[in-house]
Amino acid sequence: MLTVVITVYRNEGSIPELLDVVEGLNANLKGEFEAVFVVDGSPDRCYEILLNTLPTRPFRAKLALLSRNFGSFSAIRAGLETGEGKYFAVMAADLQEPPGLVLEMAGVLRSGDIDVAVGVREKREDPLMARIPSRFFGGFTSDLLFRRFHQAG
Repeated sequence: MLTVVITVYRNEGSIPELLDVVEGLNANLKGEFEAVFVVDGSPDRCYEILLNTLPTRPFRAKLALLSRNFGSFSAIRAGLETGEGKYFAVMAADLQEPPGLVLEMAGVLRSGDIDVAVGVREKREDPLMARIPSRFFGGFTSDLLFRRFHQAG
């Protein structure tokens, strides 16, 4: 069984589309599927919507609510601890990553001796005003990590 951990924060508007996507994943995986939704202290109605809607959906689902916003890594960890699958995938509720990659990676994992499949984004289509701070921050943190590594050695 594949467990998909879905981190949810300020995604109230995208939940209907997200649930349709998850339903499609379940159909493609012929029910060998479980979704674990982790609401990371979201201030909107995400938790209420999922609590009321998940029982009406035809896939196995669990819902976890963190007491406040701990960040995506803590939300992922909570989902990994909650899920029961043999394989795990992680995706964000905003559907930034193509959900079809979950199916592709699940196929790779099931076909051989591979234990881990990792996706890497090669390019983004962000607007210019979003790319500038991202590149600055990315360059700054990379340089900072490089300096710390060399200072420690």
